[in-house]
Amino acid sequence: MIDTTLEKFGLRDEEIKTFLFLLENGAQTAGNLAKKTNLSRPSLYGFLKKLEKVGLVVESQKNSVKTFQASSKEKIQAVFHERFKELEKGKSDIEKVFTELQKGAVTTVPKFQFFEGREGAQHVFKEVLLYRNIHTKSYWPIKKMIEVIGEETFRYLNKERIKRNIYTQAIWPRNQMVDIKKYPYLGVGKNFLREIRVAPEGIDFSMGYWIYENKVSFISSQKEAFGFIVESKELAEMLSSQFDMMWKQSKTITVPEKYTQGFLKEI
Repeated sequence: MIDTTLEKFGLRDEEIKTFLFLLENGAQTAGNLAKKTNLSRPSLYGFLKKLEKVGLVVESQKNSVKTFQASSKEKIQAVFHERFKELEKGKSDIEKVFTELQKGAVTTVPKFQFFEGREGAQHVFKEVLLYRNIHTKSYWPIKKMIEVIGEETFRYLNKERIKRNIYTQAIWPRNQMVDIKKYPYLGVGKNFLREIRVAPEGIDFSMGYWIYENKVSFISSQKEAFGFIVESKELAEMLSSQFDMMWKQSKTITVPEKYTQGFLKEI
């Protein structure tokens, strides 16, 4: 496991081998280290220099003899912590770049992606997590969506959606309502960044869709188990307009906080 972690520092296999030997065996001279690791001495000096630069190895000298040893536990932990911070920042920067590109992109030709099976539907469902700080609209037959997507995926998505500040308006058909005591991640209100309304009686649908930015994700029921994503400004605007009309005719759901507070504490 530590080998994989060390690779994130850009270290070669020989450099990792050198560091781990010093970590396990203590201070060594270059000559002794070369013999025990079967690495050539000239190459070894290059590996040690890289490890020193990273902060994982320190050089010392006593009686004109140079020795090398792994840095202290505290120093290694600090080095790892700093690198993980850099990786997290890099991840955040990449997300920002893609978000800005997606916001600024002008799509002249609609794009279509099709996915089959449960895993495909889950992929479609999670696609919204590529974004941050957006307002979305979902038209969900919620019982059927939980069946095809899976409860754990729904729980995960709602945690990540809230972390990314993705607000959503949701409309459920009346015959698809669920007991939110059983599904606390379906809470409503400011902390959940969600409003839910129930469609007028007689309106039923088995396929759900989610509108966000210039995209619409569609997911079928478990019976057919497929999903697709359409990137089209015109389609998103048309469905958004229809959604708004239905929203005005739908009845707001309220949920006592005592049933959903536990889930919010997990975030």
